[in-house]
Amino acid sequence: RLAVKEAHPWQHIGIALGLPMILLFDIVVPCIIYYSWYRARRLSWQAACDGTVSEPGQSCPLPPPPEFNSAILGSAIASFGIGELWILLARVHRLFMQPDVCAPLLSTSRWQLDATSWVYLMAMLIALVPFLTGSTLVIPHLYLYGPSALMGFLGIMMVISVVRPFNIPININSQPKGTPLRPFIYYAAEDFMAVDGLQDREFRTRFNDRYETNHMFRRFFLNLTLWWTLGVCVYIGSVSAVIWTLEFHYAFGLSLGILFSYISCWAAATVVWVNVEMKREHEAYE
Repeated sequence: RLAVKEAHPWQHIGIALGLPMILLFDIVVPCIIYYSWYRARRLSWQAACDGTVSEPGQSCPLPPPPEFNSAILGSAIASFGIGELWILLARVHRLFMQPDVCAPLLSTSRWQLDATSWVYLMAMLIALVPFLTGSTLVIPHLYLYGPSALMGFLGIMMVISVVRPFNIPININSQPKGTPLRPFIYYAAEDFMAVDGLQDREFRTRFNDRYETNHMFRRFFLNLTLWWTLGVCVYIGSVSAVIWTLEFHYAFGLSLGILFSYISCWAAATVVWVNVEMKREHEAYE
């Protein structure tokens, strides 16, 4: 077994609250902010229409209410980033305060953190691009591409890691420089289990040794990275279809729903796949 340490999620409350914080601030709060505003505008417009329509069945002469407002969309999108920021700060806190416990094996300073923290920070910054562009060009649909920009950046990193691997010029986690780049999901899995899963450095050692000595393990992470790359493509394509074909007030909520549906489906399939693969490897090496 790779994960042998008995760890309770409440040993690090910041990490334990990560998923609830993401669900709250990435779905619930943005929808409350936007749809409360939209409903208020619709009710106000309906009341104004009732005052101008004199006969039943007569259409309202007033223009329909706006479906978006820059300030409201800005607040909703800002809320979306709180969940991601919470996760990032929680794992950075653990890496910074307990580097001897969970930091990468080749880490020489607590400021180095791990690969996942730096990639996640870059992805969050890139997710701001659609928001800033939508504000400047007054293209409200671009606001909805914030999560897609984040996932798209991660997807590009996945493609780079499997299409043309190269010798890395720096240490990445527990892998020394000058060795071939490994599939993206390998690094994500190492960091997630060691830091978020509270398996610490002992896991990193076993994980790295397994990858270097087991060809089935290496092939598995290549396939797993391709699987998540496919997921990113499916997600961005689905979101784009929703954003550009539905009315904005429908696309807003549905685009968030698609994001978490995609993550849930791909994560569930990954869990099943991991269990099957680990059993297969165990039988092969008995």
